[in-house]
Amino acid sequence: MRAMIMEKTGGPEVLRLAEVPTPEPGPGQVLIRVACAGVNPADWKDREGMLAIYAPYRFPYILGFDAAGVVERVGPGVESPRPGDRVFTPGNHGQSAWGSYAEFMVADADRTAAMPAAMSFAAAASIPVAALTGWQALFDRGGLRAGQRIMIHGGSGGLGSFAVQFARWAGAAVAATCSTANVDYVRGLGAERVIDYRLEDIAEAIRAWAPDGLDMLVDAVGASTLPGGLNMVRPRGAYVSIPTLTDDGNIEASFAAAEARQVCRIFSTMSDVACGGSLATIAGLIARGHVTLPPMRTLPLEQAAQAHIAIQTGHVRGKIVLNVAEV
Repeated sequence: MRAMIMEKTGGPEVLRLAEVPTPEPGPGQVLIRVACAGVNPADWKDREGMLAIYAPYRFPYILGFDAAGVVERVGPGVESPRPGDRVFTPGNHGQSAWGSYAEFMVADADRTAAMPAAMSFAAAASIPVAALTGWQALFDRGGLRAGQRIMIHGGSGGLGSFAVQFARWAGAAVAATCSTANVDYVRGLGAERVIDYRLEDIAEAIRAWAPDGLDMLVDAVGASTLPGGLNMVRPRGAYVSIPTLTDDGNIEASFAAAEARQVCRIFSTMSDVACGGSLATIAGLIARGHVTLPPMRTLPLEQAAQAHIAIQTGHVRGKIVLNVAEV
């Protein structure tokens, strides 16, 4: 199969097209013919070797968590999905399997979900990691409830775009930060208070909007860009960071400071174990119009390096998706 491989970690220049053997699905797994692969901030960190703490690197190495395509064949014990089904998934890359920057990839069957009938492969490939990370941070780890006040730091990115909408759907009042160019976009997602970090003091804006403090703060940018973030959260509130997106400095000190203020400090990394159910729920919200997909920029697989250069700036609105193959 054709794939974008790397034979060592490093900059975008380590990515190159090559022919490699097509993987085979094992028990409980499916082989997916990939139409589109989503590009996430975790991908460039993966390329540079930063994710070795989660799984070992074995070369040649194929990046990519998000995929949308058609089931080619299934392994022993798989009853659903079936060959020919249109599915999307974060795949098994988090467990060291080859990723989605390839014509075929393997995924556990319970990590896949059926695509809504009217959804394109590019749209479906933009969903898994960003949406699951936001969903788990808000609900599975943060325990968000209707009526709470929450701020999403980084509301215009892939994760932020989903998180703002999920929180509004759940009945929370939402504030979100973004740059000047994205203010109207983030307001359109449903944020009640949009804070332009280039023109406003974030802490001051939050004190005016939530005088008693935030019930939850979700940081999708980094503690270094949010000095005093802990002070924005009320006692018994939650301060959630996404380690694959943020630079959180001294985590031990962060826990200690939060404990002193009686704030629940959470570092939420996406779990892809048996995530098919959550993906199906998210797909249903999108199909029913409760959540709209972030804007997408599509590039051919051959331009994966350019996609990494763009996303590494940290200023991409929405998602970048690679067109891998016709299916």
